This record gives sequence, C-alpha cells and structure tokens, in this order.
Amino acid sequence: MCSFQVPKDGNIYATSIFSRCRELVGYNFWSGLQRPRLDSWIANFRTNEERYFAAKVLDALIYRSDDQTVALLRQLLTRALPDHARLHSLTNGLRDIYTLLRHPTVDPRIRVIPVIPPSSPPTKSGPVIARHLKRSLRLNEQWIIYPDQVSSLIGSVDVFVFVDDFLGTGEQFSEFLVSSQLDRFLNDACFIYGCLAGHERGLGLLKNLLPSVHVAAVDRLDNSHAFFHAESGAFPDGVNSPDVARNFFYDLLIDRKIDIVGADRRGFGHLEVVYAFEHAVPDNSLPILWWSHSDQWRPLFDR
Repeated sequence: MCSFQVPKDGNIYATSIFSRCRELVGYNFWSGLQRPRLDSWIANFRTNEERYFAAKVLDALIYRSDDQTVALLRQLLTRALPDHARLHSLTNGLRDIYTLLRHPTVDPRIRVIPVIPPSSPPTKSGPVIARHLKRSLRLNEQWIIYPDQVSSLIGSVDVFVFVDDFLGTGEQFSEFLVSSQLDRFLNDACFIYGCLAGHERGLGLLKNLLPSVHVAAVDRLDNSHAFFHAESGAFPDGVNSPDVARNFFYDLLIDRKIDIVGADRRGFGHLEVVYAFEHAVPDNSLPILWWSHSDQWRPLFDR
C-alpha cells in the first residue's frame, strides 16, 4: 500500500495555509477562535506529512462566525423559506415570514421553535440559535417557543418552523420529534425544518422517513464536502489518493489515542465534513477538529 507523502512544495503550501489561518484569526474573520488555540492545534501535527495533512484540513474548513450564522438565519427567513413556500404552494404567510415574525402585536399564526431536545443542556446550539433570532434578527419573542409548547397550539397556529444549525444524517431531528412526542401532530399542522446547513444524506432520509415535514436548507452539502471522497478534490497533488489520505488519518487517530471507531471515526455517519460554527462544531465533522478526551490531543473547537 502506498504511504502518505508530502508532494513537491508541500511544506511551502502548509506554511502558507497556516499563515493565512493566523491572519483570519488576527483580523477577526474567524471570530471566537484565538491564535494560541490555533497554534496548539497545529502543534498536534509533528512530522512534515502530518503538517501537510493538517494544512489540507484547514484549507477545506468552512467556518461560520457568529456574524455569518446570523446572516444564514436571515437568509433562511428571507429567501430559503419563502422560496420553499412558493415552490410547494404553502401558506402565503411564509412568503413574508421575516416581516410577520417581527411584528409587535399581530399574531402571524407561525411559531419558530429552536431544536432543543428534552434534557438538552443549555450549552447546546438550540439556545444559541434562539438568542440570535431574538437579539440579532429582532423577532418578536412571543412567536419563538419551546418544543413542549407546540401541542397546546395545534389548531391555533398554521405553521411550526423548527430551526437548527446543522442537518447531518437526519437521525437527530427524527429522534427529536419522537422524543418530544411531536411526531403525533405531523398531520395536524404544517411542520417545516429549517437548517442553516444541510447534508444531502439527511435531506434524503427526512424526505423518505418524514414525507409530511418540509425541509429547507441554506447551505447544502454533498459528497464534494466529504474530505476523503474523490469528488471533494482535497488531494489533487498527484501524489496522494483519498484512500491513502484516509488510511493516514486512521493511523493518526490511533497514534494520538483518539479512541473513536465505527460511524464516528470520520465524523458521525462518516460524512467527513470539515464544518464549524463559532458556537459549536457538528459531530459530523472530522473528530480531529473537536476531540477533547485524549491528553495527546488539543482540539481546535469545542462541541
């Protein structure tokens, strides 16, 4: 089997990527990420081959600062949901949802529900999304509700919009509806799941598993965002194939005592994405970005 190698000018490439990332932090484009933490993460990679691999990961990284997260939420409410409503002939209220949800008194008969599973800790992304909706987008707090309030509003509300930051495999949202006992009401009102980023795997699963639930995503991810997939183009260096890079990654996990196997090894569901928000990183992302359970590894982001 071929071994992972640094191509010609690979060390120069790695140095330039690290410098670029430090500038993104320094100029606050990657707000919330501090230079010492970036440097500590880079220091995890010791050999030239490892540093080249780390540079490839950073080069592929999609990072959404809080400002960008707010912009995605605004895009969801002003474009993605209205466009979806037009395409699927849904209630006219959805076409003006952003304006209606900001009205101080008139009930839009629409409610926004951050996806907060039962017993979810306050550190999860749901409460963060709720704060952005209220403080940054100025939605009327009356129209933002908790999941356990949905059942009492069936019949008096036309549309329930569940807002989430990331749709990966789709399993978590499906389980959320069941654990919240909201699956009982799927035929009694219009349920929409709006996510800031959605993977085609999850979009497909929800379409098949929950056909009555409408799904709208701002960022759409597919195999081209899977780090070790041939369609990603992450290793066009003429030296390393995606398979060789994936085996190198597996060896790195073992060597640094990142004790993770099965579906989580390349991110939950093997989605292999390299995606992070300032407030959290999805577990569908490569675990070398967020793993914090080894004294031989310093994470770049918190989950």
